[in-house]
Amino acid sequence: MTTKAIIETERLRLRPLTQADAEAAFYGWTGDVKAMGIVSWLPHGSIGETIKWISEVAWRLKKDGSFAENDNYIWGFELKNTGKLIGSGGLIWEEEWLVFQVGYNISKDFWGCGYTTEAMQAIIQFAKTGLGLKRLMGGHAKENIGSARVLEKLGFVYHHDSLTPHMDGERVFDSREYMLDLE
Repeated sequence: MTTKAIIETERLRLRPLTQADAEAAFYGWTGDVKAMGIVSWLPHGSIGETIKWISEVAWRLKKDGSFAENDNYIWGFELKNTGKLIGSGGLIWEEEWLVFQVGYNISKDFWGCGYTTEAMQAIIQFAKTGLGLKRLMGGHAKENIGSARVLEKLGFVYHHDSLTPHMDGERVFDSREYMLDLE
């Protein structure tokens, strides 16, 4: 595979996150209780937690800049006109379903601007042409109406209701799961 890790859209540059992004990510969304309160991840309590997370989602790139096989493909969402990092998202392998799930989070200052949909359209195209995937899944907490709208705009179709565990392994939340056929 020779697909590059950087994707350009009309308003965004999607790129792998680096340790230099930790502060922007922490103060933008990973440490924000409101932004992280309606996803399965817990808000980060420190920049150190964000640094650890960035290490966990780091891309493994070859010398030519193409990607090495990975079980997650996470991009930072950067505004092209300012270079400001406003969110992140990508593809996360779901072993239970044997399919990649889309996931995303964006600074609440940029909610409702269409950036998440724009970024995820490009990521879905990457999944189809760069990885040759045939199907994706997505999900959201039932009360997260904004995420439901994003998935529906992307063409995902409701599949079932579920209980999704938080990353702390102690709590669960009501969620809605969707599927998208790429063929």
